[in-house]
Amino acid sequence: MLSCYTNCYGPAGVWTAAERAASLGLKHIELALRPHNMGGLVIPESAVLTERTDRATFERYVAHLDALDLRVASFNIGGVDPLTTAGRDLLLQRMLTAYDRFPLGRKIVVAGAGGPQDDNAWNLLVETFRMLGDFAGERGITIALETHAGPTANADAMLATLDRIDHPAVRLNFDTGNIAYYNDGLNALDELARALPMVASVHLKDNRGRLGDWYFPAPGDGGAIDFAQVARILDDAGFAGPRTIEIEGVGGEPEPGLEERHARVARGVAHLTAAGFTLD
Repeated sequence: MLSCYTNCYGPAGVWTAAERAASLGLKHIELALRPHNMGGLVIPESAVLTERTDRATFERYVAHLDALDLRVASFNIGGVDPLTTAGRDLLLQRMLTAYDRFPLGRKIVVAGAGGPQDDNAWNLLVETFRMLGDFAGERGITIALETHAGPTANADAMLATLDRIDHPAVRLNFDTGNIAYYNDGLNALDELARALPMVASVHLKDNRGRLGDWYFPAPGDGGAIDFAQVARILDDAGFAGPRTIEIEGVGGEPEPGLEERHARVARGVAHLTAAGFTLD
């Protein structure tokens, strides 16, 4: 299923993101359950839904999605340090929010693994995600760890981390654009193929293939990712998880505005469908 991360629409927020995604024929979204402030992409809490949003607002949002014939394929609950008590508590609250406010279907929640610096922190990471995995598994939730620095920066790190956690409810969210951002000289397609047996969801993100370069335009505009080959790798493996467009913009650019953000998503949808991705 081709999906769109609501953050692609920036500060316009999750209500507008749903409307614009549906206007492009998309049937699925990744819903932000947290604000964002990184790389120049600033999305305030007022633009998203969070664990603090009241039930009535969630009910209106679910009705909004129903009217648009949209479904939530995954939830983004990250943006916190899971190795702190406050971070762990927020992840639990956000998983419970996804479970309680969206009662239908199995759920995927996307979160970061943190940045352990020593053996004690690694032991805490393992302990934390086994606990979070138990909580998730009891509720039909799969935690998909983001492609971020450290424990999940590349296929070797991803597989080693999951091997240490050793929990069936903890898997990966593979980000095609973040491989080059966090690694010098690695090929995103090779990394995807190696990690794929443990991947629950995929972020379809483009770039210029440069280390540390915050350049994440519409899929097809960056030129470093062969999305037709990504589609083939996923299809050949029978991958059934969400394939989610993520556009985080270009470092240093002014706020693009809603219409430019929508144009980028539209270009991404056109490029990806031409590359073999389907909307359903």
